Amino acid sequence: FFAGPLVEAVGPFSAGTDPALLPVNGHPVSVAICYEVVYPALVRQFVIRGSELLTTITNDAWFGATSAPHQHFAQASMRAIEEGRYLVRSANTGISGIVDPYGRVVAKSDIFQSAVLVGDVRFLRVTTYYARHGDIVAYASVLATVAVLVLSRRRVQ
Repeated sequence: FFAGPLVEAVGPFSAGTDPALLPVNGHPVSVAICYEVVYPALVRQFVIRGSELLTTITNDAWFGATSAPHQHFAQASMRAIEEGRYLVRSANTGISGIVDPYGRVVAKSDIFQSAVLVGDVRFLRVTTYYARHGDIVAYASVLATVAVLVLSRRRVQ
């Protein structure tokens, strides 16, 4: 609602219907913009559609010298683990980096540091349990917890 006038001033933009992938040397690559990377369901949709490499671009300047850029990097790293993909992150004020599918940081720049990162990444097609089934384990855990609480309460009475 508040961005409408700004977007209209820039050009005729409209929301897409599906997450889009970009071909890179014949491999589908996803691009999460800024805070999109903190939403596991969105990144999962990229992988379901065939993304072999996760990338994200962000402007973390508005965080300033706080812990937020580090938290944002950590959240992005979680997507690499969940989806079993390399993640390449480019931030205009840092923290940029490359994270492998196990969450290990292959390369990383410091905050507010100009840098060029070099590292190897692989295009991957294998899917993780999370990529295939999403939050089913979390939902099942909540249901199991509720069931245990209800049953234990009945036994007490």
